[in-house]
Amino acid sequence: MTQNQIGSYIAQGNIWMNTGDWSGAPISLSTNVYSELSGLSTAFTLMSPANYFDMAVDGRLRYTGSRTKTFNVKGYVATNNSGNLAIAIYKNGSLVTGAENYSGSTPIIMAAAPVEMATNDYVSLFIKRSANTSITIFQVRLYV
Repeated sequence: MTQNQIGSYIAQGNIWMNTGDWSGAPISLSTNVYSELSGLSTAFTLMSPANYFDMAVDGRLRYTGSRTKTFNVKGYVATNNSGNLAIAIYKNGSLVTGAENYSGSTPIIMAAAPVEMATNDYVSLFIKRSANTSITIFQVRLYV
């Protein structure tokens, strides 16, 4: 575990999905309906160090610490699509208020928000588009 100067342990977690080439992982999206970025054809990796976090379900970063804390959660998605995308941070399957970010012109989109988490709470990223379509996801990162 990573320890800071006053002897406290830092709670941190980071999951990452990268296809490693330009083929990407396809996902079908329905008009203006969020879809969770888990269970893609390329699995996520829990990066080290992971202090008080694990990934019990692919694409979900779960807090395993015993104290309820507020964390700064950030995530981004890189796709092959450059129009009308939105991503959002969800906690335990519900949208975190203020954690949506919309883009109409870039294939990389980011979101960030403070999220209060108790033991076994998890965060994940969701994505939507303004029209039914299939897009390709090249990389996803979610970190706390």
